[in-house]
Amino acid sequence: MSLIKQLWIGILSLLLLALGGNFVISTLTAKTYLQEQLRLKNIDNANSLALSISQMPDKDPVTLELLISAQFDSGHYEYIIFQNTDKQAVVARRYDNDNDNQTQQPTEKVPAWFAKRVNFDAAPGIAQIQDGWQQAGTLVVKSHSGYALEALWKNTRDLLEWFLFATLLSGLIGSIVLKYISRPLDVVVSQAEAIGERRFIVSEEPKTKEFQRLVRAMNRLSNSVKQMLEKEARQLELLRRESQTDPLTGIANRTHFLHLFDAQLTNEDAQDRGVLVIARLMNLQQLNNQLGHHQVDQLLCAIASVFRDINQRYPGSHAGRLNGSDFCLLIPTDIAIDIVGAEISQQLNFQLIATGYTQIGLPMALSYFQQGDLRTDLLHTLDGALAEAEVKGNRAVIIRPEGHPHSTPRNLGQWRDSIEYALTHQHIALVKFPVRNQQGELIHDETAVRLQLDEEQKTAGYFIPWAVRLGIMSNIDLAVLRLALNQLSITATQLPQPMAINVSSAALCSASFREQALELIAQHPAVARFLWLEFSESCVLRHPEELRIFITQLRKFGCLIGLEHVGLEFTRFDQLQEMGLAFLKIDSAIIRDINTTNSNQAFVQSLCLLGHSIGLTMIAEGVQTAAEQQTLFGLGIDAVTGPFVQ
Repeated sequence: MSLIKQLWIGILSLLLLALGGNFVISTLTAKTYLQEQLRLKNIDNANSLALSISQMPDKDPVTLELLISAQFDSGHYEYIIFQNTDKQAVVARRYDNDNDNQTQQPTEKVPAWFAKRVNFDAAPGIAQIQDGWQQAGTLVVKSHSGYALEALWKNTRDLLEWFLFATLLSGLIGSIVLKYISRPLDVVVSQAEAIGERRFIVSEEPKTKEFQRLVRAMNRLSNSVKQMLEKEARQLELLRRESQTDPLTGIANRTHFLHLFDAQLTNEDAQDRGVLVIARLMNLQQLNNQLGHHQVDQLLCAIASVFRDINQRYPGSHAGRLNGSDFCLLIPTDIAIDIVGAEISQQLNFQLIATGYTQIGLPMALSYFQQGDLRTDLLHTLDGALAEAEVKGNRAVIIRPEGHPHSTPRNLGQWRDSIEYALTHQHIALVKFPVRNQQGELIHDETAVRLQLDEEQKTAGYFIPWAVRLGIMSNIDLAVLRLALNQLSITATQLPQPMAINVSSAALCSASFREQALELIAQHPAVARFLWLEFSESCVLRHPEELRIFITQLRKFGCLIGLEHVGLEFTRFDQLQEMGLAFLKIDSAIIRDINTTNSNQAFVQSLCLLGHSIGLTMIAEGVQTAAEQQTLFGLGIDAVTGPFVQ
């Protein structure tokens, strides 16, 4: 039972005790008073009539009857009886309910149950009648109690009406007071619920002392947990840097870059084509001897800064250092390779001139890549091209192959028409991939979108870059959401399998998409709790406020919200614990070969510990082997998905 209900019960109990007691006491007091007054009236009337009869010289029965009848008719009496000395009634007048001439009956307005419960009965008045020095008889007079009973009923009814009015008035005043009092209580309840959901928020302390102490204690708890999370997050960031980045330049190390490259070639939601670049600093050992390690390190950092800047200009690209002298750049793009090569070469030249290393040899090789290509074949092709560039010397640029591999060129207008046609005619499908826990139980189905383009189903990586460029990504996400809800509703008579869909950052930033998505989910309340929505980790970094508001609205329907591709650049758990997320999916680039990569094992284990501390389900993406799966479960992963999981 809530505290508000308990307070209401307490107030009503006090009102019932106070007003109810007052009601009973007032009624009994009024009854006693009226009954006593009626008894005194009976005595006075009896004495007065007895004195009148005693003064009569002739006390024959006829005269007595006329006098008693006149007295009876002039007042409100129940009976008047004249008894002789032998207690025999000589003259008696009694109230007759059927006598139309009697007007004393006042009790028709008094309920029978009340009259019976009150049991109103005043003692009759008794007076002796004298005949000279002798007793002539006894006079018994009893007034009718109807008017007194009616007065008592009216008094009781007025008290009852006041009692009800006072109760309603007290309830109204109590509601206002409770509403005022419960304002800080709402803050306390909200914070307690947030802590129960492992969202350790800090609330403003209320003015009420009791609530102030409670909120202060919970704020201390929240701050302690937040400090612990921040400390662990800093340690996690150190582990991430050790396992994923080159300690000198800060870009991805060889192992992590190759894993990123593998993920780009295999992930369906990644852009399906792009450019791979390798640049080599020639004569590194000779430069160390001539310039010294410190200056060479500065030179390497300058080259890496160019790759890092280009990495930031192209969404989804990655820069890495393969060895001491080789730098690599992975750029998912449809821009012509010669334009990309000219831009990188120009930026490198500017940087080398700015730092004074104009005579440094830095040949470069570029190659296209497409999803499905083998990483070893691509690197072998680039190695050959880079060797050819070294032969040319200085800062030669070699492109392999020279032709553009894309067979179906389109302009922006054609891409828009193709995508909108597919959405309008519902040429859209969802491919499902299972996510299973350690016991093999299905957690949910992870979905990937397909659009029918060029008369065949195309993966997301084929059309999403163009949809983002055209600003219609939210239309695709809305169509995916509608299709997922319809599929869940079809099986709602049984028990639908939970389904996870991805929401892009472009859709998240669209107020129109958020409004339409909430309306769609509201139309399917029975299956909303089986819907899992995934956002990229960049949404937390770049659009935290939009994500927080959208998550709050989605959770009202029972949807589960999480992040995908986590771990490449995000370890800010201080933001995660305030959003109320349900799960995290660790990027496949970190999962790849984790059974043999100790640094990644330490990172994933720490990530799982932090995630579990705020109630998150930890899921690994892109699991390809049984060894990877076994290692991941040993590190604390709750569920896995990928090519190995069926």
